[in-house]
Amino acid sequence: MQENTSKKHNTKLYITCSLISFLCGILFDQYILLRYFNFGKTESQEETQNTIESEESIEIVENTTENLEDKKITRDTNVQCSIYVDASGALKEPGVYCMPKGALIIDVVNKAGGFSNQVAYNFVSRKINLAQKVIDNQKIYFPFENETECKLINFLPEAEEIEIVVNNSTGDLGTDESNADDSTSDNSMQCVNINTASLEELDSLTGVGPSTAQKIIDERPYQKVEDLLNVSGIGEATFAKFKDTICI
Repeated sequence: MQENTSKKHNTKLYITCSLISFLCGILFDQYILLRYFNFGKTESQEETQNTIESEESIEIVENTTENLEDKKITRDTNVQCSIYVDASGALKEPGVYCMPKGALIIDVVNKAGGFSNQVAYNFVSRKINLAQKVIDNQKIYFPFENETECKLINFLPEAEEIEIVVNNSTGDLGTDESNADDSTSDNSMQCVNINTASLEELDSLTGVGPSTAQKIIDERPYQKVEDLLNVSGIGEATFAKFKDTICI
């Protein structure tokens, strides 16, 4: 009887120790081993993730570089692109555009997405010929509305004023011409032509009498008024008196 009791006690003690050992093993595994291995795994995952992200960034950069190089090669080797035009200002998409031969300014505008809402339509319609052909390396600028000041001008009054000015100028010119003619006629009336004047006209000269006038007629023709000094009876003093009133 005592032996059975002792066996039962030993069995209970064994079971209790086994349970305690089992629980201690579970706690050791959960709080020590698992934490250690999870920590190492986390660091490894972060390193792997960083490596993947770095590789993806490098791949993106390489792809971007390849795309830019492809675009550059396409631009340089595109045989259809013969004209480059720099379109800027009030456009939706300003920039440098490749245009074919025979392209017009309106084609450049359409390729740039059209005009923006702030474009100065009045200035463009008056100053820029959208039907003009573009040339290589041409710069086209479309101003904004706030960059220009357009005013409606009544041209009729200006035209009338111009006409009045022209008429007045014409009248003045006519007056000047008439004055010139009058002055010429006055000068011709005051001037005595020594080659064609009559005896009476030559006799009217200061210091010249009828006999000297006849001598002047006899010595005709004269090449210059100073030739009268060769006429007998006309000296330097006499010639000085009427030289301003004679001519050839």
